[in-house]
Amino acid sequence: MTSVSTAGSPSSQAFTVLIPRSLQGSVDGLSPETRQALLSELFRMASLAHQERGLLPMSEPYALNLDLDGCHVVVEMDPSRSRLTLSGLTRARALG
Repeated sequence: MTSVSTAGSPSSQAFTVLIPRSLQGSVDGLSPETRQALLSELFRMASLAHQERGLLPMSEPYALNLDLDGCHVVVEMDPSRSRLTLSGLTRARALG
């Protein structure tokens, strides 16, 4: 599992971005541009979650779905653990 923490103040824990080993091959198989866009978005989301921690529901983890550069991405946000996990990645299929 790949794990990197976002920068934060000493008074609060930074969010950690996790990419499970089971999805690492899918991430590595993306084009360089799409992979960079995905990683940038994950870290942007973690940074924003850290900044807006007080506005996030703390009860249970919840899923966020987004479409990014031809991929459907599912991210699990767990504010109580300060963790953002890539939980799904599928490439859109071309019609025709």
